[in-house]
Amino acid sequence: MSFVDQGWQGTVLLTGATGGLGGELLPRLLRRHSACQVAALVRGDTPQQAAGRLGEAMDYGGLSPAERARVSLCHGDVSQPRFGLTEPAWRELAAQTHRVFHLAASVDFDLPLDASRAANVDSTRAVLAFAEEAMRASADFRLNYVSTAYVSGRRDGRLGEEELDQGQAFCNGYEQSKFEAEQLVWQANGRLPLTVYRPSQIIGESRAGRIRKFFGYYEFLKLAERGRMPVLPANAGARPDLVPADYVCEAMLHLDASAHAVGRCYHLTAGLANSPDFERIFGLMYQELAERRPDGKAPARPRMFRPEDLEAMASPEELRRFHLSPLKLLLRTYRAYLAEERDFDCAATQAELAAAGIALPDVEAALRLSTRYALDARFGQRARSGAFERQPA
Repeated sequence: MSFVDQGWQGTVLLTGATGGLGGELLPRLLRRHSACQVAALVRGDTPQQAAGRLGEAMDYGGLSPAERARVSLCHGDVSQPRFGLTEPAWRELAAQTHRVFHLAASVDFDLPLDASRAANVDSTRAVLAFAEEAMRASADFRLNYVSTAYVSGRRDGRLGEEELDQGQAFCNGYEQSKFEAEQLVWQANGRLPLTVYRPSQIIGESRAGRIRKFFGYYEFLKLAERGRMPVLPANAGARPDLVPADYVCEAMLHLDASAHAVGRCYHLTAGLANSPDFERIFGLMYQELAERRPDGKAPARPRMFRPEDLEAMASPEELRRFHLSPLKLLLRTYRAYLAEERDFDCAATQAELAAAGIALPDVEAALRLSTRYALDARFGQRARSGAFERQPA
């Protein structure tokens, strides 16, 4: 994959620049469009705190002084009306903006639904209002909206890009709030030139495994490294959909430049055919852990049970250790994702992207690199203490 300067000019409003995906998109956006300016909307109790968060994101992206000079801080809150800005400041920003990439979201699966709605639905409503204002000043305005493939909720079978409301139930407030937010986006389709992207579970980029936020797989890796995973509550044959961050970013940047993508939704997912199962994933995890030990021995690899079979199949000692382990809390958060697989239809999207030179990286290789990166980085402790706490992007 490579970046090609297409000469696009103008101001881009980027939300979520300090998040896991935003941290990968920001440098790619600047390098693909060498004449653009980026207004990064960043939360913070004070402007200084927001500037510090943005500075860390730019450090992570390895931005040069010239690239940093093209990034301006917009201290605000995407979930507030007019982003919490004064009306003159909001209108001035809208008049300058030609593109919006809305990546910010709360990805905390344990939040109550009302809190998830406040973060994800309210922010979408505010972004749509901003887009309506920006479009009045720019003839070539585009909105790029990042949803999630998990708006499918608990549905099974082949999950299409053209589908949204199928009467599905949801695993948590995050899924439901993103579903409701995407409904608002489609109601604006036609009035606004927009494209919707639905990534699945994002892992590190494919060349070095780099990532800023250590959620999901990384939380299990941390417990495994510390020998605190007495059992594996997962369906061994289920294939979770994991997608490298660089594939998602490059796909969005390519599709943003395509008139064909307006009004469409894209599953930026790996697909079941490209997804290793949990048996293979955890096998790779423990292999990497073993290779880091002088004696070549990983922490004892636990037995794997389907989550619903745990209480019946585990030994009394395994259950005792499980109930005393942080794994029990993780199971409450991720149980549904460990028990079953979801079949996101992404064949047409992958073919379209491959024709443009954007091929899905090898997921297993990316996962191995992501594991090494997380262990080398001590799950973000080398960046700064507390940098990777679970929080909205």
